[in-house]
Amino acid sequence: MAAVLSSLRAADEVLSGAFDHAFAPAHNPWRHLGALAFLCLMTCVASGIVAYALYDTSVAGAYASGLRLQNDPLLLGRLLRGVHRYGADAFMLLTLAHLLREGVRGHFRGVRWYSWLTGIPLLFLLWLAGITGLWLLWDERALFSVTAMAEWLQALPLGAELLARNFLTPEALGDRFFSLIMFVHIGLPLLLLAATWIHVQRVSLPRMWPPRSLTIATLGTLALLALMQPATSLGPADTGHVAAQLSLDWFYLLVHPLVNALSAQAVWWLVAALTLVLAVLPLWRVPRSLKRASARVDLANCNGCGRCVVDCPFGAVVMVPRTDQSRHPSSLSDSEGTPVAPTGTVRHAARQALVNADLCAACGICVGSCPSATPFRRIEDMVSGIEMPDAPMAALRRELRQKIASLSGPHPVVLFSCRQAADCTQMANATTAVMALECAAMLPPSFIEYALRLGAEGVAVAGCREGDCEFRLGDRWLQQRLAGLREPQLRASVNREQIEVQWAGSDMLGVQAALARLRLRLTSQATWSPPAPLKESEHD
Repeated sequence: MAAVLSSLRAADEVLSGAFDHAFAPAHNPWRHLGALAFLCLMTCVASGIVAYALYDTSVAGAYASGLRLQNDPLLLGRLLRGVHRYGADAFMLLTLAHLLREGVRGHFRGVRWYSWLTGIPLLFLLWLAGITGLWLLWDERALFSVTAMAEWLQALPLGAELLARNFLTPEALGDRFFSLIMFVHIGLPLLLLAATWIHVQRVSLPRMWPPRSLTIATLGTLALLALMQPATSLGPADTGHVAAQLSLDWFYLLVHPLVNALSAQAVWWLVAALTLVLAVLPLWRVPRSLKRASARVDLANCNGCGRCVVDCPFGAVVMVPRTDQSRHPSSLSDSEGTPVAPTGTVRHAARQALVNADLCAACGICVGSCPSATPFRRIEDMVSGIEMPDAPMAALRRELRQKIASLSGPHPVVLFSCRQAADCTQMANATTAVMALECAAMLPPSFIEYALRLGAEGVAVAGCREGDCEFRLGDRWLQQRLAGLREPQLRASVNREQIEVQWAGSDMLGVQAALARLRLRLTSQATWSPPAPLKESEHD
């Protein structure tokens, strides 16, 4: 199974890379499937509110309501109905694609189990919302679906036959039925919104909305499709006759052909089996070789700045009152969540960071944000305010010193590589030292300057594809730190021409090309002068 998952993930990398050639990496739609699905949900909600004001919830008026929109001479009704219909189809398609991609990437285990499990009910809610919307049109397709659903429900025990007989028979299909379906169709999107809020509760800064360019492109596509290929009703429903042939909406009515091809009981078993498989996937344990200890706070070095809290992708770090005798003042955060030092005369209670091990992904991003995780400290066994037990900062500093000392030849460089991306260990040679990190954002910017002061002429960083960090926010935080927009910052005195960052994912050729560009710059800069060598007495 692990081999299959690895192959599927490699295919996802190839597909993601292909989209990168057509779109800017940050605007790659393959990376915004969840956000695009949410956009389609909100589009359906907005258009549905307008459609509701124009809809007649009666047997006699339901079909006519749809025709009025369809035949509107100003095309506004066609636009409204088409956007609502195709938005619902896109919502289902994008949700399934999002589910598939998250599953392929193994995002159903570890700290992501909560988001995975809370996403399963969304599938059933959106399907019910879509199918009840088709019933409200009350054409031949709707009648067929209602009849087929009644037959499918009758295969269930526990009163399902009574439910089908009372609500889904020709005698029961009156105005009350349409009022009930309208109530359900309005209520389900509200439940979807609530379920979506629950779904993202354990992630920090969730991407609820796609980039503006994708938003405009998606809405434009839906509008164009609505006008060029209008959503139309079939003939009016006749409860005494069900059409032998008709067109189906395969996104929501696929269950009916399946019942005809198999049986009602078989489809129920199929649905139950698929749901069970999705529900038990989080029990698939992470291989022991890949499992890492969660982050730990060292109170002697934690000053309560709160940067680790802001930068944690999964909300695993929180600030609590200090449990030692230290009196470090807690920090504040600006409007974007970036920690800032307290100002004025207001005093703040001493705080400390606390890690919830159940939520920690062991990515190390919090270590990269810690101001005490700097190698310019004289103590040999340096400890930062928050550490990864499997990769402490002291060990990282020792390894960096040893590898740089062993470099020889022209233009020695250090490559900090993310373990979630390409395996760069094979690139190590006499002129290239490779340092593997759990996430590229685990790298404190001061380590880049430290490497240059130790004798490296250049530093390269290789991570997941841009906007596709395995730990969600690593690429964003590291770019902001290197650009001086986020603490801890790379000092302005560091020559940026000596640094190359490549978000290559598993693309080994991309990393090799980045190293080649870096060495070319180092060779061509005749005026370049190395930074002052590191002094033994230098510290923070």
